[in-house]
Amino acid sequence: MKQKRTRLRILYVILLILIGITVGPLWFYGSKMMSMNRERMETQEGILQTITSQSLSRVISLYMESLNQQLKEFFDAVVPLATRISAAKYSTDSGLRVALEGFVADRPAVLYATVLNNQARGIDARAQNFNLGGDPFLRKSLEAAFTAAQQGQEYRSNPITVLGSARNEVVMVMAEPIRQKEQFLGMVAAVVTLKPITQELVDANGRSGGLEAYVVDNAGRLVTSYDPDKIAGMDMVAIPIVQKFLDWQGRARVAETSAFPLQTGNQVVMMLGTYSPTQKLGWGVIVQRKTSEAYATVTEMRRQTILWGLLMVVLAIVVGFLAAKTITYPIDLLTQTARSIAQRDFTQRAEIRSRTEIGELAATFNQMAEDIQRYIGNLKSASEQNRQLFIDSIEMIAAAVDAKDPYTKGHSGRVSQISVILARELGLPDEEVDKIRVSATLHDVGKIGIEDRVLKKPGVLTNEEFEIMKRHTVMGYEIVRQVKQLNEMLPGIRWHHEALNGRGYPDGVTGDELPLMVRIIAVADTFDAITTDRPYHVRSEFPKALEILRKHAGTKYDPIVVDAMDSALAKGSLAKFETRRREVAAAPPDPVGAPQP
Repeated sequence: MKQKRTRLRILYVILLILIGITVGPLWFYGSKMMSMNRERMETQEGILQTITSQSLSRVISLYMESLNQQLKEFFDAVVPLATRISAAKYSTDSGLRVALEGFVADRPAVLYATVLNNQARGIDARAQNFNLGGDPFLRKSLEAAFTAAQQGQEYRSNPITVLGSARNEVVMVMAEPIRQKEQFLGMVAAVVTLKPITQELVDANGRSGGLEAYVVDNAGRLVTSYDPDKIAGMDMVAIPIVQKFLDWQGRARVAETSAFPLQTGNQVVMMLGTYSPTQKLGWGVIVQRKTSEAYATVTEMRRQTILWGLLMVVLAIVVGFLAAKTITYPIDLLTQTARSIAQRDFTQRAEIRSRTEIGELAATFNQMAEDIQRYIGNLKSASEQNRQLFIDSIEMIAAAVDAKDPYTKGHSGRVSQISVILARELGLPDEEVDKIRVSATLHDVGKIGIEDRVLKKPGVLTNEEFEIMKRHTVMGYEIVRQVKQLNEMLPGIRWHHEALNGRGYPDGVTGDELPLMVRIIAVADTFDAITTDRPYHVRSEFPKALEILRKHAGTKYDPIVVDAMDSALAKGSLAKFETRRREVAAAPPDPVGAPQP
């Protein structure tokens, strides 16, 4: 089967052209500009992050070098002093106290300093508002420093976040052993702050408008961050930019920038980040920013481009619609008229007043429609005449058969009419009703081949005569099947004496093998036979006939068709047959029309 092609409307073509010539260039220009600006923004953002991270790296390196130098000077001054006095006098020696207090007072980066003997007892000095005992992690770090000193080792702790009332502060513990002639005398230690480093990260965040800056060590643990809620020592390995720094295993020498996804709760945020190594510390300075913020200018340009593009689309649609409508309206009208004619409504005309080619086409089309209407009218008239001739011919044949047997005068016509009533009661379509009408009209046409001595016998048939009479179903079938157009009516002619239980004739067909047409004609045939006078029985009233049908429903007759007969009788659809029956003169019996004993 040839597939129907989709019709493309001229209105849409015009609109698409207008949209293309207005929006296309704008979209192309906007896309190019967005691409160029995005590349420029990526480059600028990468340069900014690289400069920022490297600057922070240098500041951190300088701060830590200065801090280490200060502590070296302190340790170099305190250790010789401590070795000249008894370890038991560390806690009372005024010289040590003055040295410690002076060191802490002169150096803001030092929060706490202490000298302990080999029993972990000694003297300390601390900056104002610094509470050593308030942080268990700091105290444990000092204990670890003392253990390292006992083993003759210097100690540098990992960064520790000390929780404060205002802002958390990141500190480190640094210590050296006090030894004399390989004998362990004690330890000198200091707690230093990384607050200046943290402040640099905070300032970088403020200067760069949302740039996130933090420092990690060579194990991926957080040293300090611009964010006060992040605690030193946090594992940052899961962040891809940190992982890139760690992949160098402390051998990174230059900064590197890359985009990466960052898992934030249940969301994944695209980031652009840069790491820069601090050569001597083994730390990495990380700066990162959301790509949505980094490319905010490009995003705004895209939004504006889309907005103006949509505005141009709307404008193009409005202008195009108004312009195209003047062209497409007559074409649409002509198309609607053609569609109506295709649907057999030949009264429609295309009322188009135009001096253009379309107007001429409409006039020609209207003339063609009038010619087609006249031609179709002639065809319908001829078809109706042929149909009526066909029906009249069938009814004439049936009347001829009925006339051969005076006892069944009008039987075929009544069976046909009753069958039609039942078919409509069952809700069958008109096409099926017409087939049933023709089949019921011709159901007894085979009687034309039955000998008169049997057909017109005024009494009950013998078994031999009944066998001859039963042949009328097959004879009718053989007669009618010569006409190809009547093939669909053959079941009603051959099987109208069959029964649901298979005890009918001529083929003993049972149950669902019997078409609905056959079941309807069988009930109608029996009903007419019972309600008309025959030589072997007196006609019964309609209610009595219905009672007989009900008695055999389910075995011989279809219960559904019998119910339809009951419904038609209750509605008065069969009333005219009662009137006509009273007007028909008594006729010789038709032994086939009723059940045989």
